[in-house]
Amino acid sequence: MPRFTPEQVRRRQIVAGALALVLLLVVGGCTISVIGALRGGDEAQALTEKGAFRADDAAMTVPAVPDDAAALANLPEGAQLAPDEVLGIDVSSHQQDIDWEQVAADGVVFAYIKASEGADFVDASFRANWDGAQAAGVTPGAYHYFTLCSSGAEQAADFLAAAPPDDRALPPALDLEFDGACEEKPSAAEVQAEIDAFTAAVEEAWGRRLLIYSSSEWRDHYGLPVTDPRPDWLFSSGNRPSQADWAVWQLRFDGTVAGISGGVDIDVARIEVLRDHSAIPEGEGALGHPIEDA
Repeated sequence: MPRFTPEQVRRRQIVAGALALVLLLVVGGCTISVIGALRGGDEAQALTEKGAFRADDAAMTVPAVPDDAAALANLPEGAQLAPDEVLGIDVSSHQQDIDWEQVAADGVVFAYIKASEGADFVDASFRANWDGAQAAGVTPGAYHYFTLCSSGAEQAADFLAAAPPDDRALPPALDLEFDGACEEKPSAAEVQAEIDAFTAAVEEAWGRRLLIYSSSEWRDHYGLPVTDPRPDWLFSSGNRPSQADWAVWQLRFDGTVAGISGGVDIDVARIEVLRDHSAIPEGEGALGHPIEDA
């Protein structure tokens, strides 16, 4: 005589099958996690949505300049670096091939590297310069040359595609000059609106305020409302800028650095000033607007 009726057997088979399926899913999920961890987390990360980039200011570090660095000869006669200052350069494809190991050996510890200009233009040497600088221990920063013939939103999208957020890097920089291919000069209100669109997109992505460089011609024509409260990158030949809170000082266009053929722009940065002025206070969004609760 059977212990169970056919109906009871069928129900038990259904329950057993369901339990086996649950066990398979649990074991399979654990296996995927383990494999993902062993492979660097790719598969595991694919199962969860990647969070938004969050800037870590402590990750932005620049090594000290050796006291006997050859590149210090580019400073004005009799000038020395202050305790909070470091020596760097800014470059583009104009410098052609750069030997970054020699640059670092000369005492250069940071470099602002041209990433893009206007819309639809990425500097041909950007990636090679960026990777070369990092490999040599030179802290890089990316800059964008703004033009008046493209929208700020388009320029921001192209810049971010070329130079995505990187905590190891210096804050991104915006270069405002009239030397580009665009000869148009829209009204100040129109230009400021496009700059606001650019800065809002880039600062939201990077989590840091932009460093602003501008020519005297630009300042005379448009003024510079975009710099408040952003860090300033100022040119001054012979002496430190008269503005007390400068973050980066460009002191010459014809500097000499090992590993670079021809002249190169020489800069001095006050890293703590740059770090402080580029930090976006908690609860504050793009363009200094407070973040409203949803």
